[in-house]
Amino acid sequence: MAVSNLTMVSVIEARSAERATATGGCRERGCTALESAKCAYVDGRGRSCQTAWCHRHLHKIGEEAYCRRHAGTVAALAGRAKDPRALPAVDHRGASLVNWIWMEGHTVLQEGVACRLRPGEVIFEDRTVNVVRQSDGTRRWERGWRIGDRGGLTSKVLICVDECNDSLILLVVDDNVAAVAVPPWITRRQTNRAVTPALDARDRSQFYGFLCGHIRTALALRA
Repeated sequence: MAVSNLTMVSVIEARSAERATATGGCRERGCTALESAKCAYVDGRGRSCQTAWCHRHLHKIGEEAYCRRHAGTVAALAGRAKDPRALPAVDHRGASLVNWIWMEGHTVLQEGVACRLRPGEVIFEDRTVNVVRQSDGTRRWERGWRIGDRGGLTSKVLICVDECNDSLILLVVDDNVAAVAVPPWITRRQTNRAVTPALDARDRSQFYGFLCGHIRTALALRA
């Protein structure tokens, strides 16, 4: 998909305007700071994040400062965050959610990959979240592990979020969806349910165990 120079310039100009905007208070719960600035995130369509935060609760990445969610998005995409085509919509958590699950569940999930390696195979980790265009024109954000040997790549295991649903995690193994799940912390947020730290830790452990089990099963069935 082509992006005109005009579109790119417009996004950059929008970022500059947002960075200079001051508003009347920080959005962080419990924060009483009166001076705040808007998050600098502007998506590929030029829509900006409207949240405002004090300097203590803005997250600085390079020359820009972002709210927590969009700092996660920009960090997840790394250099790709400079390309408007890679940026999720301002209200879409896809890239940051993929990255969070890859990092928080890394030890458990990679063990699921490693235990199914064949002789001579090694693991290559994705360094950042990638964005791919699907056959229907929608985007998918993904990060995971590639398996290869001297002959080239033999398999891949990817944590994905599609553009159509930013709450749903897809576990994709060799282009096949092995499992789908909504992370427990998102389910609780949707139902406005609070839990103890111990229960939260248990739920997260079960969630990553679920994904790990499906990684093992899918890789064991490779031809």
